[in-house]
Formats: sequence, structure tokens, C-alpha cells
Amino acid sequence: MNRTAERGVALIAAIFLVVIIGAGVVLLSILSVRNSQQTTQNLLQIRAQLSVEAALEYGVQSLVQGDNCNTYDPSNDVVLVIDAYPNFVIKLSCVQNNYVGPPSQIVSIMTLNATAEWGSPDDADYVWAESEATIEL
Repeated sequence: MNRTAERGVALIAAIFLVVIIGAGVVLLSILSVRNSQQTTQNLLQIRAQLSVEAALEYGVQSLVQGDNCNTYDPSNDVVLVIDAYPNFVIKLSCVQNNYVGPPSQIVSIMTLNATAEWGSPDDADYVWAESEATIEL
């Protein structure tokens, strides 16, 4: 029996195992990066939706306290600054429609629209959210 021939087979098997283990490590690192990116994207989307809801609440509260829809005219592009969402561009607009009810009662229906975006459309982490609320005063 010749032991020299068996040494070459062991070297090839060791190299093969190193390559397989290396490929597994690379695959796991790629999956980890993708998972991290997806988690970041989900977090940003949730924050965008919450910032839109906060803008709507702010608009409703200001209307209840006596402001009118002209404060949030859609042509003005009113940008809100909400401390909890410093990197979001949050816009709020309001459209008011007045209707005369049965005994000459004027009913004001206001439609608030809020949008929020983070980043730019060219960015991989870009998020955008929009929500609308209709209130009657």
C-alpha cells in the first residue's frame, strides 16, 4: 500500500471544505445585510405613516381651535415640523366646502390631506406616505 497517494486526496478534501464553508459564510452575510435593509425600510415606512397621522391630528386640532382651512391652502405647500420626525418632510393641506342645510344652516366639510416623505426618490431608503381625513364643523 502506498501512503503518498492518500495525502493528495486529503488535501483536496480539505480545500473543498474550506471553499464550501467560505461560500456559506458569504451567503449568510448577504442574507444578513438584506434582512437589515428590509428592517430599516419597514421602520421608515412605519415612521412615515405615523408622521402623517400626527399631521392630521395637528390639523384637526387647529381647526377645532378656530383656524380655518385657508391656513393649510393646498397651493401654499405648508410644511410641518414635528419634533418626533425630524428628517421627514411633512405637508398638510386643507380644502373646505360649505353646504347649506335644511333650515339655512351652513355645514362646513373640511378635507385634510397629509403627506410625508423621507429621502429622495433616487435613494434606496426612500419612503412616502399619504393619508386623508374628512371632518365636519
